[in-house]
Amino acid sequence: MRVAFISVLGLAAMGSAQRIKAVFGVLEGNGVSYLNSGLYYRWEDISDGTVSSFLGSTDIEPFANDLAYDPKTKLLFVVGGMPRGSVYAFDIWHSTIELPTSLDSIEARRIAIKDTLLLVTRARAPFFTAYRIAYNAQNGTLSLDSLWSPSHSLLRSVPEGILVWGDTAFICLSYEPNTFVSDSIVLAINLLTKQVVASWEVEANPSEIVRVKDSLYVACYGDFSHDLNIARIQPSNPTVQIWSAGDTSYGGFVTDTSGVRDTILFWGNDGSLRGFNTKTGSPISGAYLGIASSGSPFFSYGLLWVGNQLHMSFTNFIDTSLIIMRDPTYVTTPPYTDTIFVSNGLGGIGYPSLRRFIYVEDDTSRGTTTSASVVDSHSGSFRYDAMRGLLIYDSLKEISRVWIWNATGQLMRYENTPASQIYIGGLPSGVYFVTATTLDGRVLSHRFWKP
Repeated sequence: MRVAFISVLGLAAMGSAQRIKAVFGVLEGNGVSYLNSGLYYRWEDISDGTVSSFLGSTDIEPFANDLAYDPKTKLLFVVGGMPRGSVYAFDIWHSTIELPTSLDSIEARRIAIKDTLLLVTRARAPFFTAYRIAYNAQNGTLSLDSLWSPSHSLLRSVPEGILVWGDTAFICLSYEPNTFVSDSIVLAINLLTKQVVASWEVEANPSEIVRVKDSLYVACYGDFSHDLNIARIQPSNPTVQIWSAGDTSYGGFVTDTSGVRDTILFWGNDGSLRGFNTKTGSPISGAYLGIASSGSPFFSYGLLWVGNQLHMSFTNFIDTSLIIMRDPTYVTTPPYTDTIFVSNGLGGIGYPSLRRFIYVEDDTSRGTTTSASVVDSHSGSFRYDAMRGLLIYDSLKEISRVWIWNATGQLMRYENTPASQIYIGGLPSGVYFVTATTLDGRVLSHRFWKP
């Protein structure tokens, strides 16, 4: 059994649900000097504008590949590095999650979420697998059942980018990634019929895929010796348009604010931020927003533009820096830089690169797959009697089960058919969270301090 854990500073101690805007990223360790990969987050409380951030190692394999968020269970799924490619899950708002060993060493590459499905592309057969996400929020257990893998002659070699649009998963495939031959495709898989329904041949080494309005755009890097090619795919059209991006690129292929401005952003070969106009099919001249260079000794690496913030990570493959820039369209007075500088490269912090970002907007309440359960703070209450060391439940509704977590999400006590008074005097001092279910399916939550 593999246990993946992150203590999200500032979130683990929350006593009630909060609306959060968060950006998560994957830190790549190298397995030698910096053994483990880790996670980065920056969250903002929508109600009061409080901002916090976290950067730290977690038990993820070196060279972590991808991450995705499931709004149903409120779990963050992360793909570890090659050759094992294990999949991990984090209850980012609360606690530890244990993953079954069936997702250990499966050579996963990229992941996406569709409703209650975890979609995984892999570097070996089956190259695409759908798992059902089954999460019990009350006792914090997770199981992932392998449902199906489509069989098709075009499902081969190394799958890279994945994107879900409606009921269709689009995945990028390179036939021979070591030689970057031109036989590379984008494959469409219908998630309802479980069948491959379409394919489009694109340029070599397609590694990223994004959506702008009615079209998909694929970053085709080739062998990185010539300009990045961008392939435009319209799902109803078998014809593919191929454009030159006007510069060599090594990554950072994203849309502007969800494609509102019909612009794709990527890092140019010289470290400048480059733009591509999807309306005209042509590069935007000059450095986008005037971001011309990451500056020695750092190289441009990760990229995300969400809302009015542009998140940019830089690395010298020893240390990482992260700069968040406010969009000048919304902020008229310089400076436009907003926040975080993880390291300036002097002395080092041991996080060699911050690779892939995702944006999450959600609340921090504990998720559940039991639709009948309703969080109801008014049908009962808990109080702690410090003199007697008792957690006392006051309500006319009878409770069936009780869970008590500490501030880092560790389950400290579980009571089946509990009494109205539970002795917890032996627990260490600190903040605790108690969750209880009533016989009629209600869920009660309470936070308390034990001296």
